[in-house]
Amino acid sequence: MARRGSGLGVFCCIALFGWSCGGVPPGTDEPPSETQSESWLQETLEKGAMEDARVRASTPPGSSVELRRFQASPRFIEHDHHGNRVLLSLLTGTADFGGGPVSVPGGGSGIALVGYKSNGAVTWSRAFATHGAAVIGPSIDKRRNLALVVEKSFRPDIDFGGGPISAARFVVGLDRSGGFRWVRTIPGQGFFQAYQIVASRSGDITIAGVYNGVVDFGQGPLASAPDTAFVAQFSADGTPRWSHVFPDVKGSEATGLAVDDDGTVYLGGTITTAFSGDGSYYGDFFVMRFTPEGTWVWNRRVQGPLGNVKSLAMHGNRVAVTGFFREPFSFAGQTVSRSDARGGAFVLSYSTSGAESWGLGFAGRGRAIDLSSKGDVVVVGEYVTGDDIAGVPLPPAPPNGDGTSNFAASFKSSNGHLRWARGFPSTGSWITEVDIDKHGLSRVTGYFWGATDFGDGPVTPIPPVTGFVLGLAR
Repeated sequence: MARRGSGLGVFCCIALFGWSCGGVPPGTDEPPSETQSESWLQETLEKGAMEDARVRASTPPGSSVELRRFQASPRFIEHDHHGNRVLLSLLTGTADFGGGPVSVPGGGSGIALVGYKSNGAVTWSRAFATHGAAVIGPSIDKRRNLALVVEKSFRPDIDFGGGPISAARFVVGLDRSGGFRWVRTIPGQGFFQAYQIVASRSGDITIAGVYNGVVDFGQGPLASAPDTAFVAQFSADGTPRWSHVFPDVKGSEATGLAVDDDGTVYLGGTITTAFSGDGSYYGDFFVMRFTPEGTWVWNRRVQGPLGNVKSLAMHGNRVAVTGFFREPFSFAGQTVSRSDARGGAFVLSYSTSGAESWGLGFAGRGRAIDLSSKGDVVVVGEYVTGDDIAGVPLPPAPPNGDGTSNFAASFKSSNGHLRWARGFPSTGSWITEVDIDKHGLSRVTGYFWGATDFGDGPVTPIPPVTGFVLGLAR
């Protein structure tokens, strides 16, 4: 999912107890008396904090500490300032995400949005009939309002609570419990695919992706013949602010997006240089920076990897991207390569000023990445038997599967040194997202249709697929 900048994962909750609840009456200097309930509450909080610290201290880094399963296909997970989380999942019919059954209106295909407290309790859930439309998000701002970007082409109208929306592509704003707020249509013709959506602290909403044809983000129609990367920003109420497309590049897409605390935008993606026989495309990597007002600051291009950027994240003074590469390439004065000819996953780290910091190549393909406030980079993706990460071998995939399993790995953001690496052998699974909360715990989402080992032995799915949220200790 789209990643936010430093400071967004830390928030304080302050409870004010008035003098009528055992505090100090106005105009006195007498210290407050402690009621029995307040004493019990404080003791409970202290014991809970001590127990959490003890558990964290005794848990090996990267260990599986949480596994949630449900009959749906999770796509994105994002947390707010408090550590509360919102999960977006594809859903057909009904599923229970932990707070009771949630059903798509009419019983067909759609999405579910589920809100969780930081302790994992479900606070709300909503389902919408989206009929197979591409729905990306949510973004979450400091008021905990949500936004989604939708492309539905010729599919039926979608009702997010404000009435049927007939537009082929649009951004929809929701409140903190998924209630409708506003919709901003994106007129145009031709191909359009959004990959990321993220909100700044001020509530501005930025989207990124690729289009081919004509698109209007609010500043007038923009035409492009080849596939062209775009980035566009809207205010908290959906009013267009600024946009950029890259028509001088003969084939590009923006698949990575992050926004810093002050609204600075970082964009990552691929510039096409080659096609394969199956229609797949590969090329060079790019990372760009824009001011909060949309002014271009710098652009960095990595030449020669013949791969794809899949995800970008940033925190503090670090920006990192992951994806897949086929050919060795140069980065930060070193050659990034694999030990075999298959290519593999990569992580590239930049400073926010655009300087190359470090780069690594390793197992399989990188699918998603996140950076934490504690100085960690976590990347997730797929691997095959025989792959390793920085010399750490991954467990072999079961022989009766498709040969592909999933991995998670953590690196120090300062120098790229490996902290831990985990493999999850499976006869059939897919990984979609990783999100690191304010405590440093990584939550990985995906779904599996074959037996998968998340750390305590193989788990058998309920057909056709079972979704999961997996928590990994820092």
